[in-house]
Amino acid sequence: MKRFIISLVALVVCCLPISAQPSKRQLMKKLNYVYNLIDDHYVEDMPLEPMVEEAIRATLHTLDPHSRYLTKEEMEASNRHLKGKFAGIGISNFIHNDTLVVRTTFDGSPAQRAGILPNDRIIAIDGKSIIGHSQDSIAMLMAGDVGNPIALSIVRGSKRKPITIELRRDNIRIGSVNAFRIDSVGYVTISSFTKNLASEFYQAYTNLGQVKSLVLDLRNNGGGYLTAAIDLSSLFLTTGDVVVITESRRRTNTYSAKRDGILKDMPLVVVINENTASASEIFAGAMQDHDRAIIVGRTSYGKGLVQKNIEYKDGSGLRITTARYKTPSGRPIQRPYIKGESEAYLADSTRYIHPDSIYRDTALMFKTLKLGREVYAGGGITPDVYIAPEGSSLSDVVGRSIDSSAVEHSIVDFWDMGTMDSVRMLYPTKYEFCDGYTVAPALWQIIGKRAGYTYDDIADHERRFVETYILSSIAERLYGTEARDYIYISMFDYMAEQAIAIAKSKQ
Repeated sequence: MKRFIISLVALVVCCLPISAQPSKRQLMKKLNYVYNLIDDHYVEDMPLEPMVEEAIRATLHTLDPHSRYLTKEEMEASNRHLKGKFAGIGISNFIHNDTLVVRTTFDGSPAQRAGILPNDRIIAIDGKSIIGHSQDSIAMLMAGDVGNPIALSIVRGSKRKPITIELRRDNIRIGSVNAFRIDSVGYVTISSFTKNLASEFYQAYTNLGQVKSLVLDLRNNGGGYLTAAIDLSSLFLTTGDVVVITESRRRTNTYSAKRDGILKDMPLVVVINENTASASEIFAGAMQDHDRAIIVGRTSYGKGLVQKNIEYKDGSGLRITTARYKTPSGRPIQRPYIKGESEAYLADSTRYIHPDSIYRDTALMFKTLKLGREVYAGGGITPDVYIAPEGSSLSDVVGRSIDSSAVEHSIVDFWDMGTMDSVRMLYPTKYEFCDGYTVAPALWQIIGKRAGYTYDDIADHERRFVETYILSSIAERLYGTEARDYIYISMFDYMAEQAIAIAKSKQ
């Protein structure tokens, strides 16, 4: 018996690999073996899909903070956002008193062509009531392929008898650029770096007419396509100017302007904040390194990692980091992180701090390429002109009224009173509206009922903020999203005001 045990031990030892460190292939087989064991031998029949998804999430969590697993729905939303289009009817909306209220319709969309109006209440889709449904469940009913029909039951204004509007879904383009003039300055807001951003931007620029300088507002722009950042940057640079450098495990690529940009001599100001990230930081970094623009605002997010979306056959996918990027001077933008500790990384608030308060490591100091100014790496793009957060903060009651959309709901109730029918006739353009329209006392009374405060209850700066919010929301319904941005920027936005003043000084 003893000899048998010794022989068995010897046999097992002989079967073990010489190296104690398992190979990558062995580790992958090990994971697959676990799932096969569960599938074959576990006491209950267990669905493997949620276990596999959880394992993928846990694996990616051990990497950088931006690599993650995407469900089919998240993957579809990501692709829509990046491509700048989706199949639908073309409305922006929100839930109001258990019904879906149209905020505005997109230009040229099926909804606009069918005569759907702002403040229309959608109560049923294809004969199915949506009253009391969540926004997500309504979105699923709205979803469909291009060309598929959809029937909406709508209540309009004070008319309580629903009307039925039939239309067909179509490709809806999501504009990422809004542009308008403020005196001799062209002001352009860019919400994301979509696939065709450069052409969309240039079309918006040409529609401005003659302007003497430009402000590009990249606040809260989370990025998008790397190629879009390269194409947009190239409009402002000269032949051979480096836009960005990417470094992966196996190669380093340098992307440069292939020809002189058509706007290479246009005075430029770029506005950023703590939510300016990724592709928008590539653009801001290129403009700063080439001394091509004045960067104003607050230190950007600090996302210097390039992600690639990889889709599975079932529609789900991975967003995985494939490279790091550097600005033309060679400085990395990514702020520090510890693998597997994404919560601490996402909660980091140092990018809000005034640049003079940030510790500067001389090893991370670089020079701009034309003027030799000092710029620093490893923590986002630090603005050339820092602009502190605006004025006094909002009180809790006013802040809650915005967060809960109480003011937005009040506007819907006010619109239903029939008071807005003549507004567009009186104010044909957003400029005339901005100069002449005032918030009616009746609307303040509705806000008082919904939000719990009146015109006289709040401080002057809060009153100005709420009035600007009201005007921009009404302007969006009357003239589109560009009007919303114009109203807010021209009436209340201190950072934009400073950027415009700098742009004028460069003319």
